[in-house]
Amino acid sequence: MSDHTRSNRSNPIPELPSLGSGLQLLEVDGEPRGPLHTLVVDQILTSQGSAYWVDTGGHATTQPLARIAPDPRVLDRIQVARGFTPFQHYALIDELRREIDEETTLLVVPAVDRFYRENDLRQDEGEAMLVRVLAMLARCGREHDIPVLVTRSRDDEFAAPIEASAATTIECQSTTQGPRFVADEFETLVYPASHGQLQTTLAFWHRIIEAREPLYEQAPGVAPSSPEVVADGAN
Repeated sequence: MSDHTRSNRSNPIPELPSLGSGLQLLEVDGEPRGPLHTLVVDQILTSQGSAYWVDTGGHATTQPLARIAPDPRVLDRIQVARGFTPFQHYALIDELRREIDEETTLLVVPAVDRFYRENDLRQDEGEAMLVRVLAMLARCGREHDIPVLVTRSRDDEFAAPIEASAATTIECQSTTQGPRFVADEFETLVYPASHGQLQTTLAFWHRIIEAREPLYEQAPGVAPSSPEVVADGAN
C-alpha cells in the first residue's frame, strides 16, 4: 500500500502508487495523459520538489495539467523541453544529468521510444540509441535517488528494453469500479466511479488530486523553485 495513503470513514483519501527511485514504467490501457499527469502532479506536491519533463508527442500541455493541479502555480515547478527528431531527443536526455539539482524530485519522459522508430534511422541504430537513452535515464535516477517516469508508445519487441530496464512497472487498468493502479506490492482501486462507470476525464483526475490535498499539507516544507521553463514551456 502506498505510503501516501490515509483515510477515514468520513473523508476517504484515494490511493495512488508511490514512485520509487529509478526507472518507473507507466502502462495504461487507454489514453495515458490523465494517469501520467496525475502521478506527476502528485509526486511534485508530496515531495514539494520540481520536475524535468522531456516531451514527445504533445504529452506536456498546459491545459490538462492546469485542470488536474489544485493550483496552476504547480506548473511553475515543471520544466519542459521538447525535441523533434531522435537526435534532439537524445541530446536532451544527455543534458539532463547536468540540469538536475537538489530540488529536482522527478524526471518525466513519455513515449520514450517514439523517435527511435523513425524510418530515417536504421533499425539497429534506433535500437542502440534507445538502449543508451534508457541507460542514461536509469543512471540519473540511481545517482540522484529520484523516480524517472516513462511510458512507451507501443508494447512490442522494439520497446522490450524499456520494460527490461524498469525498476518498477505501474499498470493503470480500466475496471467497472474505476481505474486501478497495480505495481509491486500495490494494488488498489483509485476512486469509485459514479454509477459504476469508468471516468477518465480531466475533471475526474482533478478530484483525485483535490481529495489528496491533506497529504500535500503534511509534506516536508521545501521552498518551491522560481517559475522557469526550459526550451518552450508546457503548452
